[in-house]
Amino acid sequence: MDRDTLFITSKTNDPAYNLATEEVLLRNFKNNIIFFYINSPSVIVGKHQNTLAEVNHEFLEKNNIPVYRRLSGGGTVYHDYGNINYCIIENGEPGHLVDFVRATTPVVEALRNYGLDARHGKRNDLLAGYKKISGNACHVFKSRAMHHGTLLFNSNLSKLTESLKADATKFRDKSVKSVRSEVVNISELVPENEDVEIFLSQIGSFLQNKYNASTYHFSEPELSEIKILAETKYKTWEWNYGYSPTYEFSKRYKSDEYVFSTKLKVEKGIIRDITLKTNHPNKEKIVSTTNKLIGTIHEKAHVEKIIEEIENETRNNLLSSLF
Repeated sequence: MDRDTLFITSKTNDPAYNLATEEVLLRNFKNNIIFFYINSPSVIVGKHQNTLAEVNHEFLEKNNIPVYRRLSGGGTVYHDYGNINYCIIENGEPGHLVDFVRATTPVVEALRNYGLDARHGKRNDLLAGYKKISGNACHVFKSRAMHHGTLLFNSNLSKLTESLKADATKFRDKSVKSVRSEVVNISELVPENEDVEIFLSQIGSFLQNKYNASTYHFSEPELSEIKILAETKYKTWEWNYGYSPTYEFSKRYKSDEYVFSTKLKVEKGIIRDITLKTNHPNKEKIVSTTNKLIGTIHEKAHVEKIIEEIENETRNNLLSSLF
């Protein structure tokens, strides 16, 4: 990195705001940048993934964990207050911008300086022993590359596991699929240091000193730009779900008495075709109501409003066959 590197630590835990900050830093700034942030509990999917196929929506709804889509590719990750996110943006030459080992070697050095035996994995990840402590992704804009990743410090690993426990067999698509790995918290490996803020401070200071980076604070116009992007893109259903590749969804749901079997074709989040088979005595009305979903978005609350004319228990069974 050049000596004009900027060092920034986010003052918010809002995932949409921090994702928007990354995009503004990549597209609108000219400097090399080191950016750190911690998000509130959330799930972040890769740019080219099918959101519904990647997450355990029932668990996320129950625990009020939102889903966001990031600018880079790669797989789905879980964030919470025990997970540190780093973002390294560098200028470079076309054809030499994407290099995970080069970009993350300073992070490995920082982790080793912290007392952790860290190394590069084979899937653009970072490992301690044979367990994953960091997942990484990249996005290129003109002559700038953003490599960013997670650092599991004392994350809630049970919630991480449950959040990403998806049933991909219900979907047929050409989206990028996540590869699950065994993970471990850094605090388990370096137990004498258990404070995430101290960890962030030490890792950040190491990188800031290594590159002689100057601390940067956003101007009011820059903060306004980030906020607008967060609201108009990163907090929208259209980006977080609707941007998913075209997919076919099929599911067979059996209640105590009846069977509901559905098949959907969804393009840009919109249901384009739907087929329902059931042995319910009110089959004709159920099928007729279900057909009203064509042209609407494949989103649970939205679908529930459209099929509300069906009596309660049957409606719940139908809804279970659609998600």
